[in-house]
Amino acid sequence: MQLATLRNNDLALIKNDAVLVVGDRLVSQGLLPEGASMIDLIARYDSLKQALGEMAQNGDFVELDPGQLSAPVQTPSKIWAAAGNYKRGTLDPGKSRGRGKASDITPEEKLERIFLKPPSAIVGPEENIIIPKEADTIFPELELCIVIGRKAQNLAKAQVLDAVFGYMIILDVTARGYRAGKGSPGTRCIRKGFDTFAPVGPWITTADEIPDPHDLKMRLWVNGEIRQDAKTDAMINDVVTLVSYISQVSTLYPGDLIATGTPDAPEFQQKLIPGDTLTSEIEGIGRMNITVGKAL
Repeated sequence: MQLATLRNNDLALIKNDAVLVVGDRLVSQGLLPEGASMIDLIARYDSLKQALGEMAQNGDFVELDPGQLSAPVQTPSKIWAAAGNYKRGTLDPGKSRGRGKASDITPEEKLERIFLKPPSAIVGPEENIIIPKEADTIFPELELCIVIGRKAQNLAKAQVLDAVFGYMIILDVTARGYRAGKGSPGTRCIRKGFDTFAPVGPWITTADEIPDPHDLKMRLWVNGEIRQDAKTDAMINDVVTLVSYISQVSTLYPGDLIATGTPDAPEFQQKLIPGDTLTSEIEGIGRMNITVGKAL
């Protein structure tokens, strides 16, 4: 099932790039409260699943205008993000592993480099990444995003997939080199924390639709030119490991997001400029466009 938030704050089902508005129907059936958000839907999904399935089967879907879409989850309690979580070791895009020197850091040390992005960084499809003042080296990093489905803490690895609601696209945008000195690893939350630096979408694909999150092709184009081309099987710490580890640190809530890392090292990225158009795609999930502007 693919679930979207629309710009009028309604909730919708997506099927074959067509849309069916369902928020008001769920409210009228007493299944959701008035003004419910995607987080409310996620938290109540077990009681909504049958009704949503019937709507998906029998509803009159209409052609989707991407401009209707908003960020699927707009106010998660937190966004965790993995750093350097791909094996790399190649110079060519499309080789699945990601470009750059293979890391000599252990998987355990990689986990200790996980960082937070603020929820205020979120924007949705067809919106803008805004280049901040005094920051002109802006890189987009395409990543698979995990959406948490229930309150969870101290998850054993065997429990993780029961806590995952679904997946979507996230761009972990970075102001590379922004006021970075000797402590640049410690400034990661600053460089990646600006408003608009977490585009997400185009919708959430529920976990039952993704048999293996580690077998998905990911591509990013800028102005029609391929910039990233890899596969999620090259993650160092997989979905189960990331979620389990993070759940030992903080309680996870419905709608919390976890970005799983980007394939390419920084030296293989090119900075964005105002007017650029980004198209990101993850197999089994979807495709979305984002444009680039600059702060006035």
